[in-house]
Amino acid sequence: MSEIKEPKESKLSKLWTNESTESKLWTSELLKSVNVLNLSNLTPQSFVKCKSMTRDVLANRLCEALKHIDGCLKKIVELKNSYDQLDEASLITFDENIKMVKELQKVKGEAATEVVDLQREVVTLQRDLLAEKDRQLTELRTSVVESVQTTVKEGFKSYSDVLKESCKAPSSKLQTELKTVVKSVVEEEDRSRSFMLFGLKEETEEDISGKVCDVLFQLNLKPKVDVCRIGSGVQSTSKDSANKPRPVKVTVASSAIVKEVLSRAKHLKNCSGFGGVYLSPDRSVEQRAEHRKLVLELKQRLVDQPGKRHFIRGNTVVSTEKND
Repeated sequence: MSEIKEPKESKLSKLWTNESTESKLWTSELLKSVNVLNLSNLTPQSFVKCKSMTRDVLANRLCEALKHIDGCLKKIVELKNSYDQLDEASLITFDENIKMVKELQKVKGEAATEVVDLQREVVTLQRDLLAEKDRQLTELRTSVVESVQTTVKEGFKSYSDVLKESCKAPSSKLQTELKTVVKSVVEEEDRSRSFMLFGLKEETEEDISGKVCDVLFQLNLKPKVDVCRIGSGVQSTSKDSANKPRPVKVTVASSAIVKEVLSRAKHLKNCSGFGGVYLSPDRSVEQRAEHRKLVLELKQRLVDQPGKRHFIRGNTVVSTEKND
């Protein structure tokens, strides 16, 4: 085990205390031998008057005094050297502390620079993310336009085939079929840019556009909309449909906006004042009939299998365990 070194301050204090004690003892003994109470009353006559203070004794006392003075001088030199060493150590410690402070300031500056660089990287990533989102929306819009154009071409091709195979058919029948194909394509394009909104409270004089915008604002969306209530507005006499608000058809600029709205529609149930409002795609008559069948099947499964979770995905009713 390494030896525990005594602090330099303690050594100096101990050295000074020992020397001070020895001086006091020697002085006290000398004053007592010449019958003097304190050092301020000591005079050369004190030694002359003292009968016990012979020449030999006085010579011995003088030698002791000289030795004592010499010892004191050596102790003073030793104390000075120890003090100088202590002062030098203090200066070294002070320099080390200054160096440490400078290093900490340097580290702090480097950390601040790294934080700024990270913030710049985050901003760049956000900008790239927005650019990628815009690119995907553009591609989706282009895909929809190409799909519609393909459908139109296929419709005209079908019309051409019908014309070739049924050249004896009346021209009015061909015109009717052509109109049906074009109407179907136009309706499909129109529905791709629309969605239905149910459960929105209906009033005699209402700002229906403002109400729809309030709903979309809850989903953090602010698209330009064209809205209208669907139905005659005549209230039914049955209890189930009495005071039931008519659905609202909402048309926006593109099918991409419709998909974004429908993907966020599930959050409305958590919004105060909009719990009874829900959204759905703008379906054709055939699609509504198919969806109605799916809803009936979903309700039946909820009765038959209450321990499972049931939902509609695509054109199918899916059942899973509740813990999945």
